[in-house]
Amino acid sequence: MSRHRNIRNLDEDDYYDDDYYDDDEYYDEDEYYLEQQREQERKKKEEAERKAKENKLKQQKLQQQKLQQQKLKQQQLDDAKKKAAGGKGGGGISVASAAPKSGGNGTSLGKPPPGFTVESKKNDTATKNNNAQNMPIPQLPPNILASLRSNSTTGEVIRSHLSLVILGHVDAGKSTLTGRLLLSLNHVSQRLLQKYQKAATSIGKSSFALAWFTDEDDSERERGVTIDIGTKFAKTEKFDFTILDAPGHKDFIPNMISGTASADCGLLVVAATTGEFEAGFARGGDASYSGGQTREHIVLSRGLGVTQFVVAVNKLDAAEPAWCQERFEHIKSMVLDFLKQNGFKEARITFIPVSGLTGVNISNSDKVEDEDGWKALKKWYKGPTLLEALDGFSSAKRGYEKPLRAIVTDVSSEGKHVNVRGRVVQGFIQSGDNVVVLPVGDDANVVRVERGKAQEGSSPYSFASPSPTTSSSTSNETQLDGIALAGDTVELTLANIDSARLMTGCVICHPQPSLRPKVEQRFEARISIMERLAVPIIRGSSVLLHMHSIDVPAVLNKLVSSEKRGDGKPRQNPRVLTGGVTATVEITLSERLVIEESNECKALGRFVLRRGGDTIAVGLIDKVLS
Repeated sequence: MSRHRNIRNLDEDDYYDDDYYDDDEYYDEDEYYLEQQREQERKKKEEAERKAKENKLKQQKLQQQKLQQQKLKQQQLDDAKKKAAGGKGGGGISVASAAPKSGGNGTSLGKPPPGFTVESKKNDTATKNNNAQNMPIPQLPPNILASLRSNSTTGEVIRSHLSLVILGHVDAGKSTLTGRLLLSLNHVSQRLLQKYQKAATSIGKSSFALAWFTDEDDSERERGVTIDIGTKFAKTEKFDFTILDAPGHKDFIPNMISGTASADCGLLVVAATTGEFEAGFARGGDASYSGGQTREHIVLSRGLGVTQFVVAVNKLDAAEPAWCQERFEHIKSMVLDFLKQNGFKEARITFIPVSGLTGVNISNSDKVEDEDGWKALKKWYKGPTLLEALDGFSSAKRGYEKPLRAIVTDVSSEGKHVNVRGRVVQGFIQSGDNVVVLPVGDDANVVRVERGKAQEGSSPYSFASPSPTTSSSTSNETQLDGIALAGDTVELTLANIDSARLMTGCVICHPQPSLRPKVEQRFEARISIMERLAVPIIRGSSVLLHMHSIDVPAVLNKLVSSEKRGDGKPRQNPRVLTGGVTATVEITLSERLVIEESNECKALGRFVLRRGGDTIAVGLIDKVLS
C-alpha cells in the first residue's frame, strides 16, 4: 500500500496494518546489519594487521638476540680452542679432537682436557635468560648514597627535596600567597612585580598582580581563577621545594588531583573573612550541593598520600575585627577536627595566620606593607612565620634503591630528540641510561637529565644545573649533574624514540623485564567512599578513574566486601556501597595501564574515582590481576 494515500481515508484498522509500513524505502534491516557486519570485519582486519605487525617486530628482535647469542657462543668456543691448544704447547687436544671419531665401531678416540666442558646451546640460552630475569637493581654511586643518608648539618649533604601542593577553596588567595612566598625568597624580582601590577590595574584586577607569578595563562589572568597546575621551584633554608599551585574551583578538580598525586606535603589556604570560610568549609545540605572545596581537598589529599600540612589562615587582615584571635582559633578548631577525622596526625599540622596580599607573617625578613597589621598580630601570636613552618616539615622517605619509575607529565619534540617533563617517583635516572617507556614498550636512550631547581635572580620555573655560587652545598650538588633522584621534577631528552609514541601518563623504567611494573587492566583495591554520596555504588557501576596525570573509564565489576568506618565487622559480597564505608572491590579499566600494588609504588597504586563530576571514592591497589 502506498505511503502517500490520503490519511483522512484511513480507519482505525489501518494503523495496525503491517502492510502499510512495508516499504523498503523506509528502513532496510538487512542492509543495516550488513553494514554493521562490514564494519566489524574491517575492525577485525585492522586489529589482525596490528597484531601481525607487532609479532613481526617481536620476531625481528628475537632473531637479533639469537644472532648475538650465536656470535657470543662462537667466540667462547674459539677462546676455548685457543686455551686448550695453548695448554699443551700447541699439540693439545682441541674441541674438534674431543669430538667422537669413528674407528669402525663408533668408539670415541679422544676426551676433552680436564676441567673443559662444552655446554649445550639450550642450557646456555636458558642461563642467559635467567640472568636477564634476575638482573640486579642499579645502585647509586656510593658517595651520593652516603650524602643522602648523612645527617650532617655542615652543608656537606645533598639537600632534601619536597613537592608542596597549594590547596583550598576558590578565592581563598592561594595564588597570591604563592606569589608572595616566591617574592620573599627572592625567586622573582620587584621589577617583574611592578610590571604585573601595571598590567593588572589596566584590566581592573590590581589585587591579582602577585597571583600572576603562577597564573601565567591569559585566560587565568582574565578570569582571576587558576585553571591548571602552576609549577614553580623554591629554596628555603632547609628544603628545595617544587610548588604545585592547584586550582580551587570545583570544575577543575581533575587538575587538582593530578598535582596532589605528585605531592609530599600540603599548604592548605583558608580564607578568614566572614562568609568565605563558611562557604569553603560547608558540608553540603543535599545531593545537589557537595559542599565547599576545602573539605574535598582535604579528603583527596589524604587519599593521594599527603600526610603533613601547614594551614595558612589567610586574609585575617580583612576579618572583623582585623587580626582577630578569636576568629583564628575558631577556624583552627573546626579545620583541625576535620583533618584528624580523615587520618591526619595533629603533630604534623601547623596553623599560621598570614596575609598574602600585604606579606604579614610570611617571613621575618620581609618589609611588609601593613606595619600596623604586623604589630596587631604580634600582640597575641608568638608562633612561626610561614617560611619557618615550611622548614618544619619532615623529610620524605625516598625509594632510591628501588627500580626506576618516572611519570611523564609533558612531551615536546626537538629535532631528532624528544623532551619529556615529569617526576621521578622512585629509583634514579642518569644520562646514558637505556630505558623503556610503558605501556607502549618502546626503548629509548637518555641523552640529557636536568633537575628542576630554583635559582636566585632567575625564573622560579627553571630546569638548570646549579650555579657555582648559588649555595654552600655546591660541591655536593654538582655530584648530581646528569642524575635525577626519587622525588625530583625533571626534564629528560630521549633519543631513538618517536614523539608520537609518548604521551602524558607514560612511565619510564628500566628495560630489564624483572624491573618493570605491570601493565594490566584489572586489579583489586580498597576504597573509601565519600560521606556525601548522591547515588549508591552497585556492581557494574561505571566511573572515571584518576591516577597521577591520567584518567580512564572503569567499571566496578565485583564488590568483594564492605565495612562501616569504626565498625570492624566486614560484610562479604554486599549488594550496594553507600556513603562513609570502606570496601574491597575489583575494578576493570577500559584499557591496559601501568599499575602496581600501593606497597610497591605509591604513585602507581593510588587513585580517585569520580562520577558525574563528583568525587565518590579514593583507593589503594592491593593486588594486580592478570
